[in-house]
Amino acid sequence: MLQFQPITPGIKTLADSYTFKYGEGSCQHSFVSSWCLRHKYNDEFCEHEGFLYTLRSKFCTENERVYLFPHGSRDDSNALRQAVQNVLDDAHSHNCRAKFQTLTQSATDAITAMFPGKFTVEYTRDYSEYVYRVDELSDIESHKNIQHFFRKYGTDCRIERITEKHIPIIRAFQEKWLAERLADAPEMSNNLITENTCIQHALDGFSMLGMSGIIITIDGETVGYEYGMPLSDDVFDSMAQKGDRRIQDIYRVLSREFPRMCCEGYTWLNWEEDTGSAGLREAKESYNPAYILRKYIVRENV
Repeated sequence: MLQFQPITPGIKTLADSYTFKYGEGSCQHSFVSSWCLRHKYNDEFCEHEGFLYTLRSKFCTENERVYLFPHGSRDDSNALRQAVQNVLDDAHSHNCRAKFQTLTQSATDAITAMFPGKFTVEYTRDYSEYVYRVDELSDIESHKNIQHFFRKYGTDCRIERITEKHIPIIRAFQEKWLAERLADAPEMSNNLITENTCIQHALDGFSMLGMSGIIITIDGETVGYEYGMPLSDDVFDSMAQKGDRRIQDIYRVLSREFPRMCCEGYTWLNWEEDTGSAGLREAKESYNPAYILRKYIVRENV
């Protein structure tokens, strides 16, 4: 049986060694994501015979144990099949069925081919991820909105890389941003509060987690920030992007300057999911993603 251990900062190096190589550039396949969202997922980890297993323990029920797809090489089909079987055996040892969350297309194809007829597959559009080319996001110099922003604020605008001195400033801005959004959209309060807790966890461990980002000020007042971290050698993740909506085009400026300043050497930028928000979906689609990383839920049949 797999022996899962609670998430701790000490396993970051181990987890990264698997997810960087086998995580397919998904924002869900990241120690940083698990750490910052531990209040939501309570992920636990187990390394066993060349695979990293993730138990999403907060989502487990009386009848289902919830896992990510095992991270490891898929070159050896027998080893991969055994890794999936290990997950099934772990679930069955708890008198549960196995449920795999946020599987990519390739992982879904692999598991259904190895175990024909054993699983039910559900496509989850809300949790599919938007992926863009870094060079295309960085190269929107001529866009009229960008030009207008810098004509209006150019001499008063300052864009800096986030350092520890900026953390209290970002916290204060985030508190104000959250209060305004809660007032505007009380029906989104659960999602907004969960996201805010994730942001606070990220700011708590910004340096330890290897994160980087930018902060924008106008006349000394913070008007936006964005931060993220690498998912692999060629994919960077934008984990949070927040702007003052009173400042026209602030999000477009963040979307250009963040890849310019933080994603040098990376080919792809993952802007994560839209989680079903119509506004977020429209905004993310307006930047013409290079591709959508499709995500699936795969349940063991009764």
